[in-house]
Amino acid sequence: MSGRPGEVPPGSEATALTPPERMATAAAKLLIHEGPDAITHRRVAEAAGVPRGSANYFFPTRAELFATAVRSAEQVRLAGAGHVADAIVPRWRTPDEAAKLLIAAWYAPGAGPDVVRARLDPMIDALHEPELAAVMAESRPRLLGVLGRVLERCGFRADADVDLIALVLDGALVYEHRIDPDEALAAAHGIVGRLLALLPRDGGGARSEPDRAAPEEGGSENARWP
Repeated sequence: MSGRPGEVPPGSEATALTPPERMATAAAKLLIHEGPDAITHRRVAEAAGVPRGSANYFFPTRAELFATAVRSAEQVRLAGAGHVADAIVPRWRTPDEAAKLLIAAWYAPGAGPDVVRARLDPMIDALHEPELAAVMAESRPRLLGVLGRVLERCGFRADADVDLIALVLDGALVYEHRIDPDEALAAAHGIVGRLLALLPRDGGGARSEPDRAAPEEGGSENARWP
């Protein structure tokens, strides 16, 4: 049974959480799925299943509530990125294929067509607040580590500059979103793929063509490189 983003289903394990914990979880989901405008005391209280008065009591200002949303969302993001990386069967992939997986991990748990408004813009806004910037800085090394795992599982070398790749991910999406919001995600895939085509592969230098052909139709997706 589905409900509004962040809503805590009755009888779930989440109901054992304290009201502030439930609000933190709900705020994170609202921020991830709907963006910063959804972080209000009323919306978060409804999603968490707590009285509006309790929401104002635990988080007297919206700034405090938003900070809690960012902290919790970063934890959700890190967990989601890890799930993306863990689900990748190690095999050689084309730069474009790897680019899509990198973007899926970096903007986990969901990098859909609305990723700039719902995911990237809140991340950039958080960097303007010292307290929130510190939260983002704390989680960044672990997220970069996940990008490294994604690259390795796609056949790229482990010493790739993942920080540069992350900067290109963000920059490509921001730039392309200003040009054509509807095509921003697809365009960013292409830009990141062009960067990856310049990177060295395991056991060889950079190549402009796929290092290994993708499995033929009907072939095994689980085929690993030697």
